[in-house]
This record gives sequence, C-alpha cells and structure tokens, in this order.
Amino acid sequence: MPKQTRAVLSIIVRRFDQEFEEEIGRSLARLQRAAAEQPGYLGEQNSLTRRADGCELVTVFVFDSRANLERWENSAARERHLAELDRHPQEITRHTRFDELARLLDPGAGISRIEIVAILIFWIVILGEALRHIADLVLPDALQPFWRNLLMISVNVVLISYAFLPWSSIALTRLKARFSQRGKRN
Repeated sequence: MPKQTRAVLSIIVRRFDQEFEEEIGRSLARLQRAAAEQPGYLGEQNSLTRRADGCELVTVFVFDSRANLERWENSAARERHLAELDRHPQEITRHTRFDELARLLDPGAGISRIEIVAILIFWIVILGEALRHIADLVLPDALQPFWRNLLMISVNVVLISYAFLPWSSIALTRLKARFSQRGKRN
C-alpha cells in the first residue's frame, strides 16, 4: 500500500527596508517560477506589509508532500535563486515548516457540535460530582448554599473551558483522524 502523503507548508518571513522592495520582489518572483516547475508544487501566497520602519514579506509555499518539499529545498535551482534573493540586505529571514495538517485538511477528522455537547455533558457531570466532594471537605459549613453552588459552578466552567474541553477536543480529533486514515488505507 502506498503511504498517504500530506500537504506541507513552507513559510518564510523576511523583513527589509522599503528601498529594496522592488529588487526583492523581482528576485522572489523568479524563485517562485522555479518552484512552480518542481514536482508536487501546489502553489504559493505572498503577503507584504509596509510599515514606517520597513517591509515584512510572508511567503507560503505549498507542496503535496514532505519529500517533494525537501527535494525543492535541496535543489540547485532553489540555491541559485536564494543566493540572488539574499544579495539584497534583509533584517531577518525566518523559515518554518508545517506538515501535520491532516486535522485541517481532512473534514472527517473535525469535531461536530453534537460531539462537543457530549464532551461538555460528560465533564459537567464528572467534574461537578468531584467538585461537590472536594467542596464538602474544603469549604466551611457556614458558607451559604447559593455562594457554595456559585463557586462550584464557576470553578467547573473555568476547568472545562480552559483545560478539559480543549484537551478532550484535541484527543477526539486525533482519534478520529487515525480512524479516518485507517479507513482510507483499507
């Protein structure tokens, strides 16, 4: 069975003085034309922001697999065009890759509203009961039931919102992505 490939993003951020914008733009266009001729090339996107202290250019290349991106990154054509691009003074150049995009690209791996509701109900019941037992041990009996319930509900909401729901959602998404991948292989 062939191994399933995933799209890979290569993101480059460059900062430079505005006086070099045209030269960098021309060099980048030549680099992008060379990338477009490579196997697995899916496209690119540029975003230029001009500020008083210079320009920031974010370039995103997309390849169909890590292997094809690495082939491009190790190519003589890329090296030649990068050398031309790097001749222009730049404040910074940063390069990052993102290749675990299955959860974003595979709609079968997303979480539905009903699943979120089920996760919320589960944690409300479990944490509510646990917090009730903790409150019996920790909170003084002099605390009125209204304030006691308000405190427990507040703690429950904070725990679910900032810890248990995000963690559960990520875990469920990963589990669904695994089953989705297995289903595609079979």
